[in-house]
Amino acid sequence: METALEWQLKLIRWDFFATLTWDEVEKTGVCMRRNHVNAWLNRWAIHICGLNLRHIAWATRWERGEIGDRPHCHLLISRVPRRLISINTAHWMKSMWQHKHPCGCENGAIQTCSHGLARVRLYDPSRGGVEYMCKGKVGGNWSYSSANAYELKKFNSVDCDALYISPRAQQEMVEARTVARRLSPVD
Repeated sequence: METALEWQLKLIRWDFFATLTWDEVEKTGVCMRRNHVNAWLNRWAIHICGLNLRHIAWATRWERGEIGDRPHCHLLISRVPRRLISINTAHWMKSMWQHKHPCGCENGAIQTCSHGLARVRLYDPSRGGVEYMCKGKVGGNWSYSSANAYELKKFNSVDCDALYISPRAQQEMVEARTVARRLSPVD
Protein backbone atom coordinates (compact mmCIF):
# COMPACT_ATOMS: atom_id res chain seq x y z
CA MET A 1 0.00 0.00 0.00
CA GLU A 2 1.22 3.49 -0.85
CA THR A 3 1.99 5.75 2.12
CA ALA A 4 0.76 9.33 2.35
CA LEU A 5 4.36 10.55 2.01
CA GLU A 6 4.93 8.48 -1.11
CA TRP A 7 1.68 9.76 -2.64
CA GLN A 8 2.63 13.36 -1.86
CA LEU A 9 6.13 12.97 -3.32
CA LYS A 10 4.54 11.61 -6.50
CA LEU A 11 2.57 14.86 -6.85
CA ILE A 12 5.81 16.69 -7.62
CA ARG A 13 7.11 16.54 -11.17
CA TRP A 14 10.72 15.56 -10.50
CA ASP A 15 13.38 16.52 -13.04
CA PHE A 16 16.48 14.56 -11.94
CA PHE A 17 17.39 11.51 -9.87
CA ALA A 18 20.94 11.51 -8.48
CA THR A 19 23.13 9.20 -6.43
CA LEU A 20 26.16 10.76 -4.73
CA THR A 21 28.99 8.89 -3.01
CA TRP A 22 32.11 9.74 -1.02
CA ASP A 23 35.61 8.39 -1.62
CA GLU A 24 36.88 5.80 0.86
CA VAL A 25 39.81 8.01 1.81
CA GLU A 26 37.55 10.91 2.66
CA LYS A 27 36.22 10.00 6.08
CA THR A 28 33.55 12.57 6.76
CA GLY A 29 30.89 12.83 9.41
CA VAL A 30 27.18 13.07 8.85
CA CYS A 31 27.08 16.87 9.14
CA MET A 32 29.95 17.28 6.68
CA ARG A 33 28.29 15.00 4.11
CA ARG A 34 25.04 16.95 4.42
CA ASN A 35 27.00 20.19 3.95
CA HIS A 36 28.67 18.72 0.84
CA VAL A 37 25.30 17.88 -0.70
CA ASN A 38 23.80 21.28 0.15
CA ALA A 39 26.89 23.08 -1.22
CA TRP A 40 26.71 21.02 -4.43
CA LEU A 41 23.01 21.81 -4.86
CA ASN A 42 23.66 25.48 -4.11
CA ARG A 43 26.59 25.76 -6.59
CA TRP A 44 24.54 24.04 -9.23
CA ALA A 45 21.41 26.16 -8.59
CA ILE A 46 23.36 29.43 -8.77
CA HIS A 47 25.83 28.70 -11.58
CA ILE A 48 23.67 26.60 -13.88
CA CYS A 49 20.08 27.57 -13.11
CA GLY A 50 20.69 31.15 -12.02
CA LEU A 51 18.43 30.49 -9.03
CA ASN A 52 18.76 30.63 -5.28
CA LEU A 53 18.72 27.18 -3.69
CA ARG A 54 15.44 27.94 -1.93
CA HIS A 55 13.73 27.89 -5.36
CA ILE A 56 14.80 24.30 -6.00
CA ALA A 57 12.79 21.41 -4.52
CA TRP A 58 14.62 18.26 -3.50
CA ALA A 59 14.39 15.17 -1.36
CA THR A 60 17.42 13.26 -0.06
CA ARG A 61 17.57 9.64 1.10
CA TRP A 62 20.70 8.71 3.10
CA GLU A 63 22.03 5.15 3.04
CA ARG A 64 25.17 3.06 3.43
CA GLY A 65 26.42 0.90 0.59
CA GLU A 66 26.43 -2.87 0.39
CA ILE A 67 30.16 -2.99 -0.35
CA GLY A 68 32.31 -1.41 2.32
CA ASP A 69 29.40 0.22 4.17
CA ARG A 70 30.18 3.49 2.36
CA PRO A 71 27.77 6.37 2.87
CA HIS A 72 25.84 7.66 -0.12
CA CYS A 73 22.63 9.48 -0.84
CA HIS A 74 19.91 9.53 -3.46
CA LEU A 75 18.23 12.77 -4.48
CA LEU A 76 15.11 13.75 -6.34
CA ILE A 77 15.44 17.29 -7.74
CA SER A 78 12.63 19.50 -9.07
CA ARG A 79 11.74 23.06 -10.08
CA VAL A 80 14.56 23.29 -12.60
CA PRO A 81 13.93 25.73 -15.46
CA ARG A 82 12.49 23.73 -18.37
CA ARG A 83 15.32 24.73 -20.74
CA LEU A 84 17.81 23.01 -18.40
CA ILE A 85 16.07 19.66 -18.04
CA SER A 86 18.45 17.70 -20.28
CA ILE A 87 21.14 15.04 -20.37
CA ASN A 88 23.74 17.82 -20.70
CA THR A 89 22.64 19.35 -17.38
CA ALA A 90 22.79 15.88 -15.77
CA HIS A 91 26.40 15.50 -17.00
CA TRP A 92 27.28 18.96 -15.72
CA MET A 93 25.81 18.12 -12.30
CA LYS A 94 27.82 14.89 -12.22
CA SER A 95 31.00 16.76 -13.13
CA MET A 96 30.43 19.34 -10.39
CA TRP A 97 30.37 16.57 -7.79
CA GLN A 98 33.28 14.48 -9.07
CA HIS A 99 35.87 17.12 -10.00
CA LYS A 100 37.91 19.35 -7.73
CA HIS A 101 36.32 22.65 -6.78
CA PRO A 102 37.01 25.34 -4.18
CA CYS A 103 35.56 24.18 -0.88
CA GLY A 104 37.04 26.44 1.75
CA CYS A 105 40.06 28.26 2.99
CA GLU A 106 42.63 27.11 5.52
CA ASN A 107 45.62 29.16 6.72
CA GLY A 108 45.02 31.65 3.91
CA ALA A 109 45.19 28.98 1.18
CA ILE A 110 42.17 28.02 -0.90
CA GLN A 111 41.35 24.35 -0.41
CA THR A 112 39.89 22.20 -3.18
CA CYS A 113 38.00 18.96 -2.84
CA SER A 114 36.11 16.35 -4.77
CA HIS A 115 33.85 13.80 -3.18
CA GLY A 116 33.28 10.54 -4.99
CA LEU A 117 31.14 9.22 -7.79
CA ALA A 118 27.89 10.70 -8.98
CA ARG A 119 25.11 9.28 -11.11
CA VAL A 120 22.67 11.89 -12.32
CA ARG A 121 19.92 11.12 -14.79
CA LEU A 122 16.65 12.55 -15.97
CA TYR A 123 13.82 11.44 -13.74
CA ASP A 124 11.64 8.72 -15.23
CA PRO A 125 8.56 7.92 -13.06
CA SER A 126 8.37 4.40 -14.54
CA ARG A 127 11.70 3.54 -12.84
CA GLY A 128 10.21 3.94 -9.34
CA GLY A 129 12.45 6.69 -7.95
CA VAL A 130 9.87 7.89 -5.42
CA GLU A 131 9.17 4.34 -4.25
CA TYR A 132 12.92 3.76 -3.89
CA MET A 133 13.29 6.91 -1.80
CA CYS A 134 10.48 5.73 0.50
CA LYS A 135 11.59 2.08 0.75
CA GLY A 136 11.59 0.63 4.20
CA LYS A 137 9.25 3.26 5.55
CA VAL A 138 6.20 1.77 7.26
CA GLY A 139 3.49 0.88 4.79
CA GLY A 140 5.52 1.72 1.69
CA ASN A 141 5.28 -0.20 -1.59
CA TRP A 142 8.75 -1.62 -1.02
CA SER A 143 8.43 -5.16 0.30
CA TYR A 144 10.35 -6.42 3.35
CA SER A 145 9.76 -9.97 2.14
CA SER A 146 11.91 -9.35 -0.95
CA ALA A 147 14.66 -7.58 0.99
CA ASN A 148 18.03 -9.12 1.57
CA ALA A 149 19.88 -8.87 4.88
CA TYR A 150 21.93 -5.93 3.62
CA GLU A 151 18.83 -3.85 2.84
CA LEU A 152 17.26 -4.58 6.22
CA LYS A 153 20.50 -3.89 8.11
CA LYS A 154 21.03 -0.45 6.61
CA PHE A 155 17.62 0.76 7.76
CA ASN A 156 18.88 0.56 11.33
CA SER A 157 21.84 2.85 10.69
CA VAL A 158 21.32 5.95 12.81
CA ASP A 159 23.28 8.30 10.55
CA CYS A 160 21.85 7.14 7.27
CA ASP A 161 18.26 5.96 7.47
CA ALA A 162 16.84 9.37 6.85
CA LEU A 163 14.64 10.98 4.24
CA TYR A 164 15.01 14.75 4.10
CA ILE A 165 12.48 16.85 2.19
CA SER A 166 13.50 20.43 1.41
CA PRO A 167 11.22 23.32 2.44
CA ARG A 168 10.41 24.01 -1.24
CA ALA A 169 9.45 20.36 -1.81
CA GLN A 170 7.26 20.45 1.31
CA GLN A 171 5.59 23.60 0.00
CA GLU A 172 5.02 21.93 -3.38
CA MET A 173 3.40 18.91 -1.73
CA VAL A 174 1.02 21.17 0.20
CA GLU A 175 0.17 23.18 -2.92
CA ALA A 176 -0.35 20.03 -5.00
CA ARG A 177 -2.66 18.55 -2.37
CA THR A 178 -4.57 21.80 -2.10
CA VAL A 179 -5.21 22.23 -5.80
CA ALA A 180 -5.22 18.49 -6.57
CA ARG A 181 -2.98 18.73 -9.60
CA ARG A 182 0.57 17.88 -10.59
CA LEU A 183 2.91 20.85 -10.73
CA SER A 184 4.75 21.71 -13.92
CA PRO A 185 8.44 22.62 -14.15
CA VAL A 186 9.38 26.29 -14.05
CA ASP A 187 9.23 27.89 -17.50
